[in-house]
Amino acid sequence: MKKGAMFGLDARIALAIFGALSVISGAALYSAIKQAKVVAAVAELNEISKAVESYMLDVGEDLEQDDVVSSFKKITHLLSSSKQGWSGPYLAYSIMSADHTLKHNYFTAVQLVSKDTLIWPVVSDSSNDCFSGNGCYYWIIFSSVDNALAKAIDEYVDGTADRYKGKIRLVYASNDTSSPTSHLFMQSIPVLSR
Repeated sequence: MKKGAMFGLDARIALAIFGALSVISGAALYSAIKQAKVVAAVAELNEISKAVESYMLDVGEDLEQDDVVSSFKKITHLLSSSKQGWSGPYLAYSIMSADHTLKHNYFTAVQLVSKDTLIWPVVSDSSNDCFSGNGCYYWIIFSSVDNALAKAIDEYVDGTADRYKGKIRLVYASNDTSSPTSHLFMQSIPVLSR
């Protein structure tokens, strides 16, 4: 066998090994990036929850209901308010629309509702979202979250990907269950008054 032919074989083996290693490291990098997005989203949700709690401690009352969409809370009061005791802004967001939507850089929008923990989202009463006395909580909403990311967040927080149980609830962005996005709801702190 010629000497040059042997070198070519060695080079091909080395390239195959480097190729296999790059595929393995690429998959690990993709997994790490996906996990970082999940952890960042959960951290954002926790910061919003802390902001709501700080507002309630400073002002001594719940966030008001929105005048236009009664099921939403005036989350914009976390950024600006004339309430006595207010010492915000509690978040570094901007107002997207009306009194009930904040603009988020990564997720479409951030909103806040109060819902009955045990029966929601199976049963909904838009006129009074906390009506059974089972435990009314604020729920932070990230709108139009990619389903794969939403499911990963659900698994990270609740340990399972059940859309309708646990601290994370996922509702399809449209009535179509094949929708590529979900609205992600995370249970926050209890509502003071009903």
